[in-house]
Amino acid sequence: MAYWSKAPIDREQITLFAPTLDSWIPPDHPVRIFDEVLSALDWSSWEARYCGCNGQPPIHPRIMAAALLYGLSLGMRSSRALERACANSIDFLWLASGRTIDHSTICSFRTRFSEELKDVFRQMGRLCMWMGLIKLNQVGLDGTRIKANNDRRQTATARTLEQRLAALDEQIEQIFSEAQATDVRDEDLFGSCPNSGLPQELANLQKRKEALEKALSAAEQIEPRRKRRSKVPSSAPQVPVTDTDCAILPNKGFGYDPNYTPMAAIDSHRGFIIDADVDNKGYESHTTIPVIDRIKETFGRGPDRLLADSAHGTGSNFKELEDRSVEAYIPVQNYPQEAKNPARREDPSKPVPQEDWDKLPRNPQSRMLDRGAFVYDESSDCYYCPMGRRLTYSRDFNRYSKDRPILGHVYQCQDCSRCALAKNCLSGKSKQRTVYRDQFEAARQHAAERLSSPEGQKLYRHRTWICETPFAIIKAHMKVRQFLLRGHEKVKTEWLWICASYNMWKLALEMARMRAAAR
Repeated sequence: MAYWSKAPIDREQITLFAPTLDSWIPPDHPVRIFDEVLSALDWSSWEARYCGCNGQPPIHPRIMAAALLYGLSLGMRSSRALERACANSIDFLWLASGRTIDHSTICSFRTRFSEELKDVFRQMGRLCMWMGLIKLNQVGLDGTRIKANNDRRQTATARTLEQRLAALDEQIEQIFSEAQATDVRDEDLFGSCPNSGLPQELANLQKRKEALEKALSAAEQIEPRRKRRSKVPSSAPQVPVTDTDCAILPNKGFGYDPNYTPMAAIDSHRGFIIDADVDNKGYESHTTIPVIDRIKETFGRGPDRLLADSAHGTGSNFKELEDRSVEAYIPVQNYPQEAKNPARREDPSKPVPQEDWDKLPRNPQSRMLDRGAFVYDESSDCYYCPMGRRLTYSRDFNRYSKDRPILGHVYQCQDCSRCALAKNCLSGKSKQRTVYRDQFEAARQHAAERLSSPEGQKLYRHRTWICETPFAIIKAHMKVRQFLLRGHEKVKTEWLWICASYNMWKLALEMARMRAAAR
């Protein structure tokens, strides 16, 4: 028996000086940094939400938030898993000072303080900036797909939803008639008595009817937009029934699922998330400018450079980024690469050499010459075609795109006869080529030239690891593959908890590194 190590504490030994809970946690344990950082933040807005007069004394919101953030950093998302950890794990016991937190308390706390959580997220960002961990020199913006809390089979078309609602109305009417007959019979036997409310079965059916009506409303809104986008008739759109706020979107791998698109803006210096949001519309371009404005509100200034993919490369975004003095390194949507475009020549009035005609940018659907093959001359306010012919101002145009007015000019070639590229330039019965130039074209041109430069290419190559690293850690290490909550607002709150936990985890690593370097 002397060979084996002895237990440092005998289970049944009574000690005069018992070891403290604090002695079980090493000095450099990450949970100490979580507690240290969160203790330095302002929790007055959270405290103001409590009554302070009824019921038993509540657990301080700092303790509750610490348990949630620390648990998320370890991949614990379930409220029951957190409850079990608070009762059994030494680090959670130390963090909560021996308090046991019920899973229902954790569930209600997670969704109760959405606005206050945004303030704590901002405080953490300012703290990181004060420590030199956030510099805002360049920021990457990207989104990913995370499944909604809606089974992929729980979707339906508008016609199917109408049929379900009709059948449900009949069932409700039948149950209501039976309930009324029962009330009359009971009144004859026992006299009149106050109504105790709807029968349980009828109440559940009413909730189901409300959910189906909400899904039907979403389907009716999607159908007109889908018809406007495509002239080819297609199958009726499917909408989620369980969580009607999400959208049917393609997965990163294959297939379609009810998904949300969480967004994150990441500072390139040390990889901290400086802004978080969730999109449920299926396109990300409308989130770009609000992200920049929120970053400026949080840190007092916006980023110097923004790196994002082509989903954010719209003309309005480039114009508004220029107005905010932010350099955009974003591929322009449906825009050819300037460095590989033979139409960009020194003298646009001269024709493009015939050996380069096949290299001219073309429309991917029609294979006709794209507008990128036409060069704009600002001094004379005209376009030059690949053959060196002028396209002069013809008229103005005004249209709407995603509730935004688009204004501009139409330029038209006066003579397309005997043109060697006419069969690749003119479509249908048109005899004169026209080019549209809206009010955002100059901003697009500046962005394309900036990105095509050697410095721009070098900077843009960093975008992948800046943006994808946080998503990889969140999905693989924190095990966030599907949202637990339903509804757009609740999902946005859940995503903010996740991003705050990611930042706390990185901050713990950075503080441990700094202290090790100081020692």
